[in-house]
Amino acid sequence: MIEQERLAADLLSSTQRVAQHIDALVRPLPARHRVVRPPAGGWSIDEILEHLCLANADYLPLMERALDTAVPAPGRGKWRATWGGWLLVRAMESSRRTAAPAAIVPEVAPRHHVLDEMLSSLARLQSVITGADGFEWRRVHLVSPYARWLRLNLGDAALVVVRHSERHARQLARVAAAVR
Repeated sequence: MIEQERLAADLLSSTQRVAQHIDALVRPLPARHRVVRPPAGGWSIDEILEHLCLANADYLPLMERALDTAVPAPGRGKWRATWGGWLLVRAMESSRRTAAPAAIVPEVAPRHHVLDEMLSSLARLQSVITGADGFEWRRVHLVSPYARWLRLNLGDAALVVVRHSERHARQLARVAAAVR
């Protein structure tokens, strides 16, 4: 178990750090580099960003709705991951390649301004975390957007979004190096 206040501070810090890292890595790249797939295969930079946009667009509304229907709790207390949340976070932290759910596989042409949209979704995550201050996160539940049988708590979902972004930030760095 971890103090919820500490988890919130860590998540806010990690979200800010990954947003700055991705912005500094991607924004200076010419558009032609952002659409090239690496020689060894995989997604282009813009496709990775689109994937993050799609995933965040599935998670964030669920988190916001869970907060809208949750009962505020005095104090913050301690937070503990659910079993499924723990597994998802570990999968995001792993270097092992995994297939993305079909719903978040990027289309051939990512949206215009995909970098700005992705960074905006991370800012929205920070707002959700900040807005969840008066709630006990382990008691705010939602269902995974990709496995209806998997119930998460708010802390699980926030950790999944942050670790997923960090995982793909590492991928972005590898792809940027490969296409230069």
